[in-house]
Amino acid sequence: MDSILKVLMRYYNMVSAKDLESFYFKGLELKNTCHITVDDGDITVYTHLFPLIKKYNIPISIYVSPMAVMTGKNFWFQEIEGYDLQLFLQYYDKQYNQKHAFKNKYQVYALIKSLTLKEIHQLVDGYKEAYGIPHKPRRCMTLEQLLELKASGLVDIGAHTMHHPILKNESIEKVRDEIQTSVEKLGELLGEQTKYFAYPNGVPVIDFGQREMNILNECGVKLAFSTQTKNFSIDDHPLSVPRRGITKGGPMFVLAKLALGDKWEGLKRLLKGKQEPDFRLGRRETGN
Repeated sequence: MDSILKVLMRYYNMVSAKDLESFYFKGLELKNTCHITVDDGDITVYTHLFPLIKKYNIPISIYVSPMAVMTGKNFWFQEIEGYDLQLFLQYYDKQYNQKHAFKNKYQVYALIKSLTLKEIHQLVDGYKEAYGIPHKPRRCMTLEQLLELKASGLVDIGAHTMHHPILKNESIEKVRDEIQTSVEKLGELLGEQTKYFAYPNGVPVIDFGQREMNILNECGVKLAFSTQTKNFSIDDHPLSVPRRGITKGGPMFVLAKLALGDKWEGLKRLLKGKQEPDFRLGRRETGN
């Protein structure tokens, strides 16, 4: 992680979420800039990333669930990390009377993400009960750790819903509750207005749309981050700011990925086959 930050600092001007807000709303000019965002509030942000951003004075923003912070309950995808996904797919097929040949992890995650939050929790809890799998240890930071990050002046903290649903799969009532409650509760925990948000999973059209953007606007959110893979620009909607993922690989891999830009996604599919969005789009087209 240290070496990756050094690469980013060498080639980009590191800016804050507040700078991005000024870019979109106040005409601040930004050139060759990078803003680091981290979703889910994993404890490694505090134990690994926080010491490094203090060392190099790098501003970042993180996106957390007030529910996870206060209760310590993991998100469903954190619970199934490391599971035997072929066995999990068999269990899924049994529950939904379907039949799939296992292809890769993206296929399984695509199937899960086609469900409502209630269905996902029932599926994961049922699988754990069927195979005697215990709950995993807490993954989210505590409130005390979150407040320490905030007090550093380097970390802006935004909302990430309460339970990490795929918003597009939920009713308008559920979506409003997940977004509004997370924005309000986080504001209460931090003692400040919640101005930033990151969509769970975050693929435009598949995971969120205009409905969700309208609710965020009503809640006073200024910037919301998607996982659309492209560079940000003034042409973006402030409630659908794109990002490039750099969660895996060493510094040279990350640099090559950023240098390839929009060509990276095509190369990844060529090397690794269909990705999760491909499976999910396929399901929508076929109705399966």
